[in-house]
Amino acid sequence: MLLLLLTVTSCGQEADLIDKDCTGSGLTLTLLGSTDTSCGASAGVVEVEASGGFGDYRYQLDGGAFQASGIFGGVGPGKYIVGVEDSGGCTNTLDVQIYSGISFAASIKPIIEANCAISGCHDGSGNIDYSNFDNIKLNPSDIKSRTQSGDMPRNGTLTAAEIDMIACWVDDGALNN
Repeated sequence: MLLLLLTVTSCGQEADLIDKDCTGSGLTLTLLGSTDTSCGASAGVVEVEASGGFGDYRYQLDGGAFQASGIFGGVGPGKYIVGVEDSGGCTNTLDVQIYSGISFAASIKPIIEANCAISGCHDGSGNIDYSNFDNIKLNPSDIKSRTQSGDMPRNGTLTAAEIDMIACWVDDGALNN
């Protein structure tokens, strides 16, 4: 049971503490829609609506400042937590994903084939074979961090655009799309 203690003030005077039980508030948060954006852009939109609870609602994205509207624009690709708070201080959250639309087949696979799944590297001769997607999907976070740090590829370099595409693809869930 979640119990919230509110301090009520009147004319600058502090009054008694009031117990408020948020478990029965029925405060819910519903995703009305979202618009994806492209890699490196912040053109996504998230729209949510609250219901139940007590009084007016305030919304926030990823713990940022509260706002009166449940519409958030200028959102980049990634995972977000949208929160709502009612006038009684009760809260609820909802996880939202904004996708970049980076395709493994069209964008990531050619980078890996040209720079990673080559002789002496990730061709299966001692290291993980990155010519096989099943092996790639086991290590997306490592691939992202090592390409961003410049640690991979060992015998070459990636452009900033290639590094960004890998990061966006991993943030989208490293899909075989």
